[in-house]
Amino acid sequence: MIHPNIIRRRNTGSRLPALALAFAGLLLAAGSAPAHAQQYKELLSRFVQSDNTAAMQAFTQGRSFVDAQQWAQAAETFDRFVARFPKDKNTDAALYWLAYAHNRQGNPAAAEAPLARLLQTYPSSTWSSDAKALRAEVLAKLGKPVTPVDEKDPNIELQIIALKTLCENDRLGCSARVAEVLRANKPAPVKEAAIILLGRYGGTEAVPALIQMSRTEPDEKLRMRAISALGSTNDERALDVLREIAMNAAFADNSPTDSAIHALASHENARAVAVLGEIAARGQHVKARTHAIELLSRRRGDNVVDELLRLYDAIPDVAVKKYVVAGLGNRKDPRALNKLIEVARTAPDVQLRRQAIHAIPNRGDGQDLDVLLSLYDAERDNDLKDHLLGAIGRYQNQRAYQKLMQIVRNPAEPLERRKSAINYLSRSKDREVMAFLEGMLK
Repeated sequence: MIHPNIIRRRNTGSRLPALALAFAGLLLAAGSAPAHAQQYKELLSRFVQSDNTAAMQAFTQGRSFVDAQQWAQAAETFDRFVARFPKDKNTDAALYWLAYAHNRQGNPAAAEAPLARLLQTYPSSTWSSDAKALRAEVLAKLGKPVTPVDEKDPNIELQIIALKTLCENDRLGCSARVAEVLRANKPAPVKEAAIILLGRYGGTEAVPALIQMSRTEPDEKLRMRAISALGSTNDERALDVLREIAMNAAFADNSPTDSAIHALASHENARAVAVLGEIAARGQHVKARTHAIELLSRRRGDNVVDELLRLYDAIPDVAVKKYVVAGLGNRKDPRALNKLIEVARTAPDVQLRRQAIHAIPNRGDGQDLDVLLSLYDAERDNDLKDHLLGAIGRYQNQRAYQKLMQIVRNPAEPLERRKSAINYLSRSKDREVMAFLEGMLK
């Protein structure tokens, strides 16, 4: 997403003229609440992936703090993420959210460094445009010159601001203005911004133009912007077009196929759930299928659980089915927990049972620990019992500690499992746990 509220200056060696700086402040303050809420929603809806389970869990925790507007906890979590996972594929996003949380916490000075690092280290990041916008706001708050990020053409952002202002104030005329921009020989960032603004402010009359660009635009980057904008219209006419693109056999990260799946995930029409389910069940590329399941599982609505349960029964491929099980771990619905318990106990494939065991703690419900304790006591497969121990070790409460201490004391338990239990206990500062560990030395 390109954010238009960035002022650049021609002379990098002098302060921004007072009039321009005042104009920057006016623009930053003038955005309507609904528009800001929509932009915030778009940022939160961006799905991230990681091959590192610990990194993914840490990032998800930070995002949950942002979603709850718990800014201090969000800043602390993303600060730890950046320090612990400096090479992770989501470090650019973590730097953005770290700066965002600092700014919302009322500490713009702390936001400056992570934004600078993001823009210097990841200039091609999909978060760079948002970082530039946030940087302009932060610098304005600090009374510092809002220096240009792109020295090649410092007027680009001004053109974007002008177009945004015109579309906000004349939504009926937005489609025509955007069409003029797209026909003209404008720089790519201006055209990208124009497409986004068309989806945001163009209304129902913008949908045919976005459909055409989504299908036929030769510039892939502009096409992906059109696909994303089509999703943000929440127009039902977009669903079949997005489905058609998402079912394409050619899938890659940051591709039109990927953009279509994301657009479906953010589309508010209830039928988008069924379309995502169709891609998950019958998509031509396995990564597109699993990606659709990941995004589907994070949508709001009870119908998501209905679709996940249907997909579990409909998909024969265990490698894809595992994503459905993991997706159930993102749902608070009791039906999701019941299915995870069933899979953990009785699934014929051990991979599915393992995945269900790992998914149960992801629900974030402390009461689910009782399920894991019961499963642990009943399980006879040593490998699964080890996985159950790992799931129990993720809980930081007295019931988990008591079970871990029981395992350490039990000579019938394998030595390696008892060692693992001590390792989980060592992460706690609980007095009873400390006393137990001290008692082992006597």
